[in-house]
Amino acid sequence: MKKLFVEDTINKIGQEVELYGWVHNIRTHKNIIFIDFRDRSGIVQVVANNKFKILSPEDVIMIKGTVNKRPANMVNAKLKTGEIEIQAKEFKILAKAETLPLDLSKENLNLNLPTLLDYRSLTLRHPKISAIFKVQETVIDAFRRGMKEKQFIEFQSPVIIPQTAEGGSDVFEVNYFEKKAFLSQSPQFYKQIMVGVFERVFTVNKTLRAEPSVTTRHLTEVTTLDAEFGFIDSWTELMDMAEYIIKFIFNEVKKNHQEELNLYNTTMPKIQDAIPRIKLREAQRIIYKRTKRDNRNEPDLQPEDEKEICKWAAEEKGSELIFVTHYPASKRPFYTFEDPEDPGYTQSFDLLGRGTEWLTGGRRIINLQTLLKKAKERDIDIKKSELYLQAFRYGLPPEGGYSFGSERIVMGILRLSNIREASLFPRDMERIDVRLSTVASQTKVTQNSYVFQKIKKKLDDANIAYEVMKHKPVYTSEDAAKVRGTELKQGAKALIMFADKKPVMLVLPADRKVDMKKFKSEYKIGDLRMATVEEVRKVTGVEIGAVPPFGNIFETPLYVDSKLGENERISFNAGEHTRSIVMEYKDFEKVAKPIIGDFSI
Repeated sequence: MKKLFVEDTINKIGQEVELYGWVHNIRTHKNIIFIDFRDRSGIVQVVANNKFKILSPEDVIMIKGTVNKRPANMVNAKLKTGEIEIQAKEFKILAKAETLPLDLSKENLNLNLPTLLDYRSLTLRHPKISAIFKVQETVIDAFRRGMKEKQFIEFQSPVIIPQTAEGGSDVFEVNYFEKKAFLSQSPQFYKQIMVGVFERVFTVNKTLRAEPSVTTRHLTEVTTLDAEFGFIDSWTELMDMAEYIIKFIFNEVKKNHQEELNLYNTTMPKIQDAIPRIKLREAQRIIYKRTKRDNRNEPDLQPEDEKEICKWAAEEKGSELIFVTHYPASKRPFYTFEDPEDPGYTQSFDLLGRGTEWLTGGRRIINLQTLLKKAKERDIDIKKSELYLQAFRYGLPPEGGYSFGSERIVMGILRLSNIREASLFPRDMERIDVRLSTVASQTKVTQNSYVFQKIKKKLDDANIAYEVMKHKPVYTSEDAAKVRGTELKQGAKALIMFADKKPVMLVLPADRKVDMKKFKSEYKIGDLRMATVEEVRKVTGVEIGAVPPFGNIFETPLYVDSKLGENERISFNAGEHTRSIVMEYKDFEKVAKPIIGDFSI
């Protein structure tokens, strides 16, 4: 077993050391070989002779040499070991690496996300990528230690469950010895049961959701940080505890990871003495006043709303985090406690950070009859979870809890653009380690079909009438109009563009073009350009020509040209080149909630 790490060599000047690790990079200068030698603790420069030429990047080696102080003009301030170097005497190759498909020696990999994930076992070795998971380890460890400081007890929640905690269809069904079971969406039922045992409990848990989602902040498998506790006097104590924990996490990350924060050119999120708290309805009124985007009757915040209210909190309250409370009872899980002083709204909350939801929580119903009634109203057969019901039959104290998304926290702290970057081995609709589309033996379920299902669900939930058309593949607006039997101007052409480096969706009639100058002028955009083929795929998960005009599905701002509204009915490819939807324009506007403008020619 190795006894010395790279970072330990800083205090070994003048001594001979034996190091074990990887060749990060190798450079030849006349008769001298320079090797950047890497292990888990960092990188150190090794100076060697020509016999080291046989080494190549990612070879696993042992090196013996003397630690020397570098000349003052050769100090590398970017490295912890930048003031020293190893004068190598001998080496041994422990494992030879094949020729690399990418260059790990660069300061930034600059790979598109699919490539980054396709070579995950390799790209994780890059110092900037591995830094993400050093931060994540601290986030999870700090959650555990913070909970224990408040006398919470950890337990392990099962992943295979007989009944979903929240109802709905976004759940993975498994064949369990010829019986039906499910993969856990949440440890919720078990948290509540354990409150009856230990009063204060927490669990670090894998949760799995079969959400047909292609957004930058959703995965099918995430690591959640859950807590539940009883004998509360007020539901606001739940927010108090969540605030204590997130501040504890921030302090630990700041104390231990300044180097990693510097790598991502970021700082810890700002919080004043207390995280501001605001009701959902008040947040929606503020958003409307600031943006004229009217979502005041919506049961939840849209992604753009979350960003806007976080912006407001930072500007007006000096906090990059904000609690939003009192979500409608109809849109929260059946076990959520309704506020007796605010009928129809729950004693529930989300914690938003830097524009994204990080946590959800609330007080729970503990009266068995009320719980059964609420479950029945949602068509949830709660009797399948007899163990859960037992906890209420035999007495539970007033209680509640919350659940953090660990990946969301890391994504927010480091300002990552996609949650997949904050997951070691991300699972989504098109990937289980490898892209499912590349696995020939598997039934091919494309991301495109999931996009279609997402649109269908959104329309069905809103009781919107629409027509689905299956047809031969079409790749142009003209061909699409012919196969649908509609006019060209009825086609809703959805374009992904980048406005000041951020993705946006512009939708206009298929017989018109974008007036770039007019759009930039109207919305005060400095730089506007079309997305590349790869960028369209990255933002939406589907191919050019199949992008549906629903920016809210992809969490992109949606701008619709007013000329499209001159059509009574519109049509569009619904995530696939072989399937279209035809619907009333007024219904489209109702569901898509676009920003209407005049930017076509």
